[in-house]
Amino acid sequence: MNILSKHIDKRKQVLHGLFWLTWIVSFTLIQSVGKESREYFVWFMYYLITLPVFVVHTYLIAYWLVPTFFFNRRYLLLVLGVLVLLIVFSVLELLVSNFLVFAVFDPSKMFAPGYLNLRNILVSGLGNHYIIFVFLAIKAGYSWYGAENNKEELLLTKAETDLEIFQYRLQPRIILSLIERMEDLTESNPEKASEMIIKISGFLNRFLFEGKEEVISLQLDTELLEEFVDIHKLVLKERMEINFIVSGNLKPFVVPPLLLLPILNDAINLVNSCNNSFEMTVLIKTERKYLLYSYTLWSEDSFRLGDNNAIEITKQRLQYKFRGKHRLIENIDDNFREVSLEIFG
Repeated sequence: MNILSKHIDKRKQVLHGLFWLTWIVSFTLIQSVGKESREYFVWFMYYLITLPVFVVHTYLIAYWLVPTFFFNRRYLLLVLGVLVLLIVFSVLELLVSNFLVFAVFDPSKMFAPGYLNLRNILVSGLGNHYIIFVFLAIKAGYSWYGAENNKEELLLTKAETDLEIFQYRLQPRIILSLIERMEDLTESNPEKASEMIIKISGFLNRFLFEGKEEVISLQLDTELLEEFVDIHKLVLKERMEINFIVSGNLKPFVVPPLLLLPILNDAINLVNSCNNSFEMTVLIKTERKYLLYSYTLWSEDSFRLGDNNAIEITKQRLQYKFRGKHRLIENIDDNFREVSLEIFG
């Protein structure tokens, strides 16, 4: 019994009980339908009294024989084990049903003398194996469903871990980028340094605090993006024209914090690393149950993009929070890049 009990935790006991109760009721009806009322009682007692025989037989095969021999590819021993159990439990079922059921509740159904012969034992045993096949089929289906759920949980756990790592990496990247812009402004336009410090301080105060949340309001997310863009306008205003457009009612929406920020940061780093003149447009538009983030970067001259890590992590974040309810489109040309992110439903 220890072999059986360790496989059946308390959460599954109810399901096992329902399975065997269904078996008793359904086959009592099958055996008795269309007959006199006493038949229902006799067959109900048959399935109830012989239940331990079927339960032990089924569980020994499902939880001992199959795991021990089938999964270890010891097929000959599996066949021998099935045959031995078939004979043993067929004999038990015939004895119990004859002397504890039919002899007590309906003597007319008792077997004729000599019924314990090999033919009757094999026929009865094979006939009783349907319940084992049904049980194994349900168990296999349940195991497959559980494995799929576990797989999904593992993928979600991996996604959570990846996003947590991304969050820890994003903060120092953004801070380093802002420090570099501060150094650039100090060299090129030192009189704007104090304004830059105030803007950076305000942004970092909110960025480090609000960025830890799982979701924030779209209104707050938009404000943080605007602050980030304004900081870089001070440094890159002669080399990059930045348009920030907001349309619609932002209040009903919540989003993962700074969803667009890694992409914008990569674009600004690209602008800072080359001598082209650029135009950037950031559009945030909302309608009923619809949100659009759109970012475009354009230059008269061609430019070369760096890695695509920001896009990949954004896809992971979207898949984690808005599975089946988002679309991300990226268009790239020699002198043009566009990323459109739609969230709906």
